[in-house]
Amino acid sequence: MSTSDEVETQRLTAAEQDQLFAAIGHIVVNFQQVELWLAEALTSVLSLRVLEDRHIISSAMSFRQKVDLMAELYPRKKTHEYGVEIKLIKKALNTAEEFRNRIVHSVWAVEFPGKWVRVKSNIKGRNGFSLVTTPASIAHLEAAAKALLTIREWELTNTENLESAISILSTPNTNA
Repeated sequence: MSTSDEVETQRLTAAEQDQLFAAIGHIVVNFQQVELWLAEALTSVLSLRVLEDRHIISSAMSFRQKVDLMAELYPRKKTHEYGVEIKLIKKALNTAEEFRNRIVHSVWAVEFPGKWVRVKSNIKGRNGFSLVTTPASIAHLEAAAKALLTIREWELTNTENLESAISILSTPNTNA
């Protein structure tokens, strides 16, 4: 395949561009639901009024703090219906946040006429500044949005489903 053929295959039609934007939007909203369900789980183990106090929990703590507190308290108060270990639940929730951050804190741009890419810059780390550009993949973003729904329902799902969701969000191809 020639370079011009490769570029051609990465161009998006207007409808595909709308799908790309929708997939990014689904990721944002689905992660918000993950965070809300996490706050509801915390209000439950803290014996608070779920509908009223979940927003207090959400606004008072970072996502990581909520995950850490839930991981400490949940096993003391409840048993997971499918026996999923809290360590895996914590990993799933943290992976969801890391993925969402990669998507939200990237720049989505057209690099070549019609070719959408995700551009992620980073100045932290051992090697200093880095700039990574990856082609946008609607299929991977849509799969990631569904994986976030699985993680949202961590109390209602099994180990296999959580591991699959973690795998999808951890796969480099889901970066774009």
